[in-house]
Amino acid sequence: MTAFAFPSDLIDPIKTRWKPVVEQGFALPGDRNLQILIETCYHASFRTIEQRAVQCVVAYAACANVPEGALRLSSPVVLTDSELVRLSPVTQHGQTVIGCDQLGGRLHVWGFFDYGHSWVQHSAGDPPGVPIQLADFPPDCLMITIERPGALTIYQGSTGLVQLRDGRITLPRDDLFQSMQNPLGRFFHQLIGDFVNSIQHEDSSESAEEDVGHRTLLNIYTTSLLAILKRIRVTRHGGSVVVSRIPLIERLAHVTYNVFEDAGLAGAFLAYITLDDSLREFDSDCGTVTELEKCRARLELHRTSRQLIRGISRISLLAAADGAVLLDDHLRIQGFGVRFPVLLPPGTTALDAQSDSEHLCDHWGLRHQSVFSICHKCEQAVGLIVSQDGDVKAVKAVDGQLMFWDGILD
Repeated sequence: MTAFAFPSDLIDPIKTRWKPVVEQGFALPGDRNLQILIETCYHASFRTIEQRAVQCVVAYAACANVPEGALRLSSPVVLTDSELVRLSPVTQHGQTVIGCDQLGGRLHVWGFFDYGHSWVQHSAGDPPGVPIQLADFPPDCLMITIERPGALTIYQGSTGLVQLRDGRITLPRDDLFQSMQNPLGRFFHQLIGDFVNSIQHEDSSESAEEDVGHRTLLNIYTTSLLAILKRIRVTRHGGSVVVSRIPLIERLAHVTYNVFEDAGLAGAFLAYITLDDSLREFDSDCGTVTELEKCRARLELHRTSRQLIRGISRISLLAAADGAVLLDDHLRIQGFGVRFPVLLPPGTTALDAQSDSEHLCDHWGLRHQSVFSICHKCEQAVGLIVSQDGDVKAVKAVDGQLMFWDGILD
């Protein structure tokens, strides 16, 4: 019999990974109330309101300790799954938090608060018009994100502690797209290195400053890719995106709709970094730079930010057409409605990189098999699949072995 994990099983991992933040007054509730809080969020995740799934963030924090501007209820209400169902539509997922605290020994909802808009923009691939500040991040209190039925992620502020997925407990992992410890991260590190070299952005001497530039470019590149996937998931039609470092011949990729000389996003990434660096220098220069020059720099930074937003939105919308969106290494659109007709050999398996278990590729539908087939044939490509149910996978082949990473947005 398969052993499933339940909310009470999350308590020990949370307590083990929790870091006390004495100066801000945040602490975990006692075990009993912690269990009630998690179980309430868990049961709310299976509820719907007017056929919409419940999605919200619940924070355990006293009203006095959260950012200014909290919306406080005159009469706090007892925290129940029914209350979360009623309140979730009035929150903006990823920005508005439902605050709760212990009152008279029981958990009550006292109101709502927002955390910094810059952090929301940054995490959604929408770069803010000003450099991100420490105050833009969520407070370091216990936060429970209800993502979909049975799926919870527990945070301490913006730091992930533990996840509950499909009856399994998983611990936070390194950023798959930026860690050198897995094939996905190595793929994107090499891709960014090639891009930087192609524009002669760095010379042969590898200084610390250049390393920061590389990491900044990698962060914007991969964050924008994740934002594309998030926007596809929100539409609930599913879709797939393939990023290939080399051109794909027609035999491997049948492009229904070719695109003429798309500018791509990578140039905008570089422009954004350059403008952001210039603005930081302007802000630190109290002498020679005029306010007019600073204003022009801010306007140009905002214009570049909007350009990135439009590019991210365009790619996500193209994924609605049957077939994949094909991008090159500079995130230039090569075409959409792309079919990959190369069939996988019978019995081909894909390795779950998290559990090391193998699965037959024909276990999945045509969208998955299509992306599996191109990644199997071209190891210089990464496939990203958004299922209609919201599950998101990354796919890559290494030395002939297909691998996939599940839940990359979770």
